[in-house]
Amino acid sequence: MIVTFAHTKGGVGKSLLAWNTAIALKARIIDLDFQKTLLFVNEIRQQNGYKAIQIDQAQSLEEFFSFCGEVDDNENIIIDVGGFDSELTRMALYTADLVITPAADRVTELAGLMKFHEIVEDVSRNVGADIKAHILINNVNPNARDFGIVRDFAEEYEHFEMMETIIHQRADFYKTMEEGKTVYELGKGKAYKEIKKLAKEIKKRAKA
Repeated sequence: MIVTFAHTKGGVGKSLLAWNTAIALKARIIDLDFQKTLLFVNEIRQQNGYKAIQIDQAQSLEEFFSFCGEVDDNENIIIDVGGFDSELTRMALYTADLVITPAADRVTELAGLMKFHEIVEDVSRNVGADIKAHILINNVNPNARDFGIVRDFAEEYEHFEMMETIIHQRADFYKTMEEGKTVYELGKGKAYKEIKKLAKEIKKRAKA
């Protein structure tokens, strides 16, 4: 199973989600983000005595194809895409069994989502496939209950679908990442439960 976290907007939480779901799904990571955030966190992880997560840094299509060619049928792969449009980003969309696009439930998110939809639509047209980007409402206030802004918006676009899971702002996400850990390894807490729920939904949608 290949899961791609992608959005052409930076700062939406792609790397944080990729990092946390990697442990929950027992997955290796292919990092396409030139900032190399996850490689840095992985170094902290090892310095603190935890087993490293396997992360491959692909900087070209050739490297990307090489890493993907090594994937076993029973292996889970998470692809973390940088916040920009590129051949690598488009190939990661095409290759994925599931594309997840994190977004906050704010009207300011809509312009970025419109731009990203154009890319997904273009890739779908070029490869003759119906690629769906599954919008994951992420990093929202724990007290928020109404997410109609993004949900109503997504209904108008052919290549968008909504995820059921909601990821809220939780201190555990940042505390664990500073130590090179994931919230899933805590085994308790609201952040852990949300990532556990997300992992379950990913498995269900990827098989659909």
